[in-house]
Amino acid sequence: MPTFSEADSDYRRAIEAPGRELQAAFTAARAVGPPDLARDELTEAVLLRLKSFFAAQDAVKASLNKVYAAPAADFFVETVTFFLQVALEQHDLKVASEKNAVKRTGSLRPDISVWKNDCLIAAVECKTQLGWNRNDWLEAFEQREKRLQTDCPNAKLFLLVMTGSNWPGFGNDSRVGKQFFLLLQDCWPRDAAMHDAEQRVHRLEELVAEVLRHTEA
Repeated sequence: MPTFSEADSDYRRAIEAPGRELQAAFTAARAVGPPDLARDELTEAVLLRLKSFFAAQDAVKASLNKVYAAPAADFFVETVTFFLQVALEQHDLKVASEKNAVKRTGSLRPDISVWKNDCLIAAVECKTQLGWNRNDWLEAFEQREKRLQTDCPNAKLFLLVMTGSNWPGFGNDSRVGKQFFLLLQDCWPRDAAMHDAEQRVHRLEELVAEVLRHTEA
């Protein structure tokens, strides 16, 4: 009879698979060539990867009779970081995740940061949704923006939200589409409606274009 450890070996290998497969995914993505910022291929890739994450979590919930899935926030950040690296590295820009803006204890540590010659020039805060903070999200963003610009005066902070579900949206703020971006109107990547044109609000390509515009200013 096998032991529990032996019976679990295949599942352990599956848990380790993302780490092994990530470099292969980078190689495959780079082989596609420079992204066309007028299209939505980066956006589609992000949403499909998120769809796979939610599908996996739904299966875990069903198997374990679990009420809540693992939070998607970290996976969202990792996914956007991946595709920003692919899009920006050809412009001699480096992309990092959760790296301190400056080497000082307590300095801002953005979800994603973009660097040029070891200088932070842009940062992206990623949120799966803002329903939990629907009334105070703007104040929170502007506080973090102020902290970033205190340490890095030439850096610009962007906000990328996965879905507008359970949240009234950005409103008529002039920064929408330039500094604030929303991928899906009010559905989630697990929903079939994700593929509907009316659900797509902004593209990741638009964020990439704004980051490049800022670096060239």
